[in-house]
Amino acid sequence: MNNWTKWIPFPKPEEIRQIEAPKDFGVYQLRNTRTNEYVLFGIGGNLNERMKSLMPKPYGIGTRNNTEKREYVLANHKDIKYRITSTQNREEAKRIEENLKAQNNHIFNT
Repeated sequence: MNNWTKWIPFPKPEEIRQIEAPKDFGVYQLRNTRTNEYVLFGIGGNLNERMKSLMPKPYGIGTRNNTEKREYVLANHKDIKYRITSTQNREEAKRIEENLKAQNNHIFNT
């Protein structure tokens, strides 16, 4: 069983680089509180760096090929909250990610 954090307000675009997330393996999940929809989820070996890539440049970092996701997060950041759970390794994070994907209830279910 994994322990998720409480839902945390997503940072403003100009503050994304100060996002609160561990620099360890884990899983993140975003939801839109206005529409009450889950938005997306993902894993990372360094959640802090991975989550910084959820915003498009010039705010976010990285070269992920996910423009549509980034633009959605930017356009809706005021209504988005996120939660995270740390894991011991990538395999554990992958299992949690696969369970989230199997629910098929996220706007971006990839």
